Formats: sequence, C-alpha cells, structure tokens
Amino acid sequence: MSEKVRIAIVGGGRTGAPLLEALSGLPYIEVIGVADKDAGSTGARFAQDHGIFYTENASVLGAKAAEIDLIIEVSGDPSVKPALKEAFRAQGNMETIIVHDLVARLLMTLATSSSELAPSMHPDDRGIG
Repeated sequence: MSEKVRIAIVGGGRTGAPLLEALSGLPYIEVIGVADKDAGSTGARFAQDHGIFYTENASVLGAKAAEIDLIIEVSGDPSVKPALKEAFRAQGNMETIIVHDLVARLLMTLATSSSELAPSMHPDDRGIG
C-alpha cells in the first residue's frame, strides 16, 4: 500500500466543500475529519454521507491530532486557526501542519479548476502555518 496524506478540513461551505470532494477522491489522500458549525453545510453532509468523521466543533479535531498530518482551515472564522494552534501546543503536538492560507487558497483553486486564485480566508495569516 502506498503512503497516504491524512487530512482534516475545517469549513465545509463554499470553499471547503469543493476541496473536500476533490481531495477525498484521490488515492493518496485519507480524509480523517471535517469540522463545520453548520451540520447542514455541503461539506458536513458529504462527510456524513461518506463515513468521514464530522464535528461541529473544530477543537474536537485536536483529539484526533495523532491521526492528522494536515489541517486545511477554510472556515472564514478568524478565531478558529489560533484556537487550533493553541490546542495543538497544549497537547505538545508539533507534527500536525495547519496549512497556511496561501497554500489553502492554491489547493482550493486547483480543486475547482479555477483560472483565478481563490480569495483569502485569513488575510492576516503570515509566516509559518
């Protein structure tokens, strides 16, 4: 069996849902979980319909951190990413990567085959993760 990248996506709306759908179809990606405050969002429904762990609270993904290589945070809520970082620090988790806004935008753009870079979810996101 080939190596897989284990990801979680925070945000299952207009940006996270297409990314979730595109990435979950790739053989080298394992989607570990999806977090979205709206259980009726497209991404939340997709996760539930495909047996992917779903939660309304992104911090719950912290408990699954040992299973997650990358978290792609595209919720649009500026408080979520700092809270995830703090939860991981508190657990001593220095391995899970919280994807930088620019990288998340690039992934969303590729997943939707757009000719323009996806808009920023976190315009103040600078530097490492």
